[in-house]
Amino acid sequence: MHQSASNRNLLVAVITAGALFLGFEVRDALSPLLVYLILVFLIQPLRDNQFVERLFWGLNILFGIWLFSELSGLLTPFIIALVLAFLFEPLMNGLLRLNMPRLLSAFLITVFGVGGIVLMVALLSPEIGRQMNAFGSIVPLIPDYLQAFINWIFSFEIFTWFSIDVDAVKQHIIQSINEQLDNIGMLASNFTQTLWKSIPKVITTITTIILLPFLTFWFLNDFNRFSDAMARMLNKKPALSIRRYVPMAKDILNQYIRGQLIVMIIEITLYSTFFSIIGINYSLLLGILSGAALWLPYIGISTAIALTSLVISLGSNPMEQFVWAGLTYLSIQALEILFMVPKIVGGKVQLNPIILFLSIFTFGYFFGIGGILISIPVSAFIIALVREKLYQEKSERLDNPA
Repeated sequence: MHQSASNRNLLVAVITAGALFLGFEVRDALSPLLVYLILVFLIQPLRDNQFVERLFWGLNILFGIWLFSELSGLLTPFIIALVLAFLFEPLMNGLLRLNMPRLLSAFLITVFGVGGIVLMVALLSPEIGRQMNAFGSIVPLIPDYLQAFINWIFSFEIFTWFSIDVDAVKQHIIQSINEQLDNIGMLASNFTQTLWKSIPKVITTITTIILLPFLTFWFLNDFNRFSDAMARMLNKKPALSIRRYVPMAKDILNQYIRGQLIVMIIEITLYSTFFSIIGINYSLLLGILSGAALWLPYIGISTAIALTSLVISLGSNPMEQFVWAGLTYLSIQALEILFMVPKIVGGKVQLNPIILFLSIFTFGYFFGIGGILISIPVSAFIIALVREKLYQEKSERLDNPA
């Protein structure tokens, strides 16, 4: 018996080595899809083993990531339509509670919801484009303004007390700023050339816009089927924890995305309106930047305030506008922190500032802009898991004392 098992293990080792050698020889003909299919074919009979089962799901996740990265351009309209259907789901449920047919509800939401978004973008785009072009005209004025500001900072006597070479420091700062501004000018000069090279992307964008209403309609109409299919798949053979954690993740994602979008729209409206009343140049552009800054806590609003301060300082009545703009930021930020976020977004996605900064920088480093956008809900979900695990262990220790 022992000799038979040894011979079988030796045969498996020889076959594995031969398969690896053959795979190496035909590596140019292999693709991730072919490798995935071969591995699934080999693993499928062994899935009774717990380790092999985990290996199988890990393989599926890796293949899904590869497939998504390869087809990201083609999947863009489907992803956007799915997100819109997800955002409009509460409205869809409200219409269904009024005994309105699902097909008619999906049609009305598509026409008025997606149509309203397209109409708003079409109406605001010309003004935003005009303000962006006008804002670009102040870039040549920035070096003189910054040089005057730096001279004012270094005019204080405190720098002479520490024997600091003020002129050398100023020269280094101004040189660094000028280098960055030159890079901005180079990017602007290459914009037209880049635009011509981006014609295929423009065509893809137009195709996405055309497909979006139709895809959104069908996703809205069939959203309950997707949800039911996902629930059945999870309930087939999952661990009990998965059935509990998936609704938790959905709840956090619901609160974060829908709540943040509502707060962002309110803040964009408030900032743009007040900046226009105050008389600040580029009020719509600065209002959009200030309202959208909430997706990047602390860092986003700091950048928006810096840009607003720069625009005001180059205007005709800076002192008065500084005061009113400061009051506007303080009032809207207080409204956001004390009312809008607790009431609209909820408390499940609130993070400690240290954890928040750590998650933003970590996700941004590994995943770029997309990582920054998902850092807060993902971190909130991870912290919720840790808290539940800790409370569960503490409760078990209290229920079962030594």
